[in-house]
Amino acid sequence: MNISESFKIAIKCIRANWMRSLLTMLGIIIGISSVIMIIGAGTGVRDYIVSLIEDMGANAVLISVDATQAQDSDYITLDDVDNIKKRVSGVDHCSPMMMGFANATIDASAEEATVMIIGVNSDVQFMFPDGAKYGRFFTEEEYNASSPVAVIGTASAEMAFGYEDVVGQYLTVSSSGSTMKMRLCGVADIDSLISTMGGGSSSFSEMFQTGSKMTIAIFVPCTTLSRLTGADPTVSSVFVIGEEDANNDAIGNASVNYLKAAHGNYSSDLYTAEDMATYVELVDIIVSVLTAFIACVGAISLIVGGIGVMNIMLVSVTERTREIGIRKSLGAKTKAITMQFLTESIILCLIGGVIGLIIGISGAYLACSIIDIKPNINIFIIAVALLFSCGVGLFFGIYPARKAAKLSPIDALRRE
Repeated sequence: MNISESFKIAIKCIRANWMRSLLTMLGIIIGISSVIMIIGAGTGVRDYIVSLIEDMGANAVLISVDATQAQDSDYITLDDVDNIKKRVSGVDHCSPMMMGFANATIDASAEEATVMIIGVNSDVQFMFPDGAKYGRFFTEEEYNASSPVAVIGTASAEMAFGYEDVVGQYLTVSSSGSTMKMRLCGVADIDSLISTMGGGSSSFSEMFQTGSKMTIAIFVPCTTLSRLTGADPTVSSVFVIGEEDANNDAIGNASVNYLKAAHGNYSSDLYTAEDMATYVELVDIIVSVLTAFIACVGAISLIVGGIGVMNIMLVSVTERTREIGIRKSLGAKTKAITMQFLTESIILCLIGGVIGLIIGISGAYLACSIIDIKPNINIFIIAVALLFSCGVGLFFGIYPARKAAKLSPIDALRRE
């Protein structure tokens, strides 16, 4: 008997007992679909988080001051920021990060909001490889002139104005008894950068809710923020962007050493340097391990499904004992009988694998659509899933197939 004939007989037997076959496939379907869904969605989440960090600039180093120990004289100054850029070898750009809150009125609608203000300089634009989504970042001239300009986040723009391209719109910001009308010169995806400083990536209102007001986030020049609040700039963190192929660890250590020397606190550990590239590696490792672990747990159902296949094939051998005896008495070889039952087992698992694959891919897209990301399902995962389902059919079908092949023709014909 050739393979095509075994295939035809297997399909005929599966169709003859389609309900039993479907129930047998259930374990395979659940196992394959859960593994595909977990791997696809998990990899998509990992890629999304990594892309957020890379959008901030994977070549950046965050220098922070320990606020629990620092005195006023220990905080970073704007002169320190300029000197790090000029004196530390390998530094290409450097931006301070000052954070404050104020009240704001959206001029277009007269609606009030709480605004989270991030004071930066013009170098912050190099943290965003794709630049501003609409408009532009403020220039060095505007920074030096303390111009009332701001860059708003895309989520904040949508929340405050109902659409993203709000370039040219105005906010009236009030803080410390001072009021300033700011023109929005650009819209950028600043959410990930703000989340690094402790803000939210897409839910500012939930994390910084003030009564019934919405909370929005903007970038302004440090000089403008200082002019608004009337206070001297106090910088607790700085983003240092290295030159291409620069050693981030060396840049971070050199920047920390400069700050210690400039503030005369060599003996303390007030300043820390965090390489943003390590976040990419850390997130990649954590999400990959979690995804693999959960996928392995889901794969346990494949073993259960395989046992179910073995069980139903043993039942099939018992039911078809007389058929096997007739075929062997007519000259069918042991190899042909083995091939017939193995083919039936593999096809059973392969059909279950295909159904599980379809359900798994659909489930991954559905789950990821809820959090607005794209799952990562490639051909390799699909091929492995199908090969694995065939492997399950082969492994758990060997024993029933050999049992059928070893039946004595006389004993098989004698059995009712």
